[in-house]
Amino acid sequence: MTSYWNDFPGMPESLEKVSGIIQASVASQNPVIAEGLISLFGGDGKLLRPGLLLIASEFGKPQKEDKQFKLAAALEMLHVATLIHDDVIDDSPLRRGLPAVHTRFGKQDAVLIGDYLLSRCFLIAAGYTSPEHAVALAQVISVICTMEIQQNIDRYRADTSIRHYFRKIMGKTAMLFSLACHVGASEAKAPKAVTERLRRAGYDIGMAFQIIDDILDYSGDQDVVRKTLGNDLKAGVVTLPLICALSLDKSGELARATSRESFPQADTEYIIGIVRSSGGIEAAREHAKRYTRRALTEISGLPRGKARDMLEKLTQHLLIRNY
Repeated sequence: MTSYWNDFPGMPESLEKVSGIIQASVASQNPVIAEGLISLFGGDGKLLRPGLLLIASEFGKPQKEDKQFKLAAALEMLHVATLIHDDVIDDSPLRRGLPAVHTRFGKQDAVLIGDYLLSRCFLIAAGYTSPEHAVALAQVISVICTMEIQQNIDRYRADTSIRHYFRKIMGKTAMLFSLACHVGASEAKAPKAVTERLRRAGYDIGMAFQIIDDILDYSGDQDVVRKTLGNDLKAGVVTLPLICALSLDKSGELARATSRESFPQADTEYIIGIVRSSGGIEAAREHAKRYTRRALTEISGLPRGKARDMLEKLTQHLLIRNY
């Protein structure tokens, strides 16, 4: 399991339990499924969504501790299923520093492995969550799929707006972070006002997280990030650093390089260089800081204690991360 949580008392042990549940839930006698998943669940993932769910549950009084671990496991399985499908769509060669599932087993098997994970996720959700939250989970999957289709439609369209970008990352990332916080608190019978505040904080944390993720695609250390840099750009996926850079580049070089005619054949390193030199990365980071401040404001209104301290610390760490 990741060392990301080492500074959070009790969380490494709790997340080890979640990892154990995942390993047991996804076990399969099919060698392709078993081998395809071992690198994703046996590696060094951050387990952020399960971690958020477990922290949020501390604001209530869980009736059955095991329930929170099961739900945290289901959420991570859903997340990893979307990663597998994302890598197929984007043709990304690496995931968590290792060859992506589709590069090892082909795209057809990779899609089916992702579908298998979704089925295991719903089996757990059906047994351990309320019908209301099971519906919410299904709705989130629907929105994720819709936003992925929209992202595919928008490939190589550099003239997209910041508002349109925010709408996409809301569906791709922020909704799942929000759901993690909401379900964790609600299933633990936290007060409604606290649950709603956690839901909003999770949304803002997710927005900031995705913006930083997109920044790292332009400025990260590939050995640290453990995936190919510039991969979104190569696939024609327009993210916030590029959107911001286009508004800041007075020379017009970036607009020419990312025009409908030029973008598909453009030199990725050339575009990354302009984005960096024009201030696109710094401008994008300001948006991440804004969402982080919003999250911290919500968190400051939560009951004092260990859980609030951990959530505040995590939110701050995610803003300055390098992977």
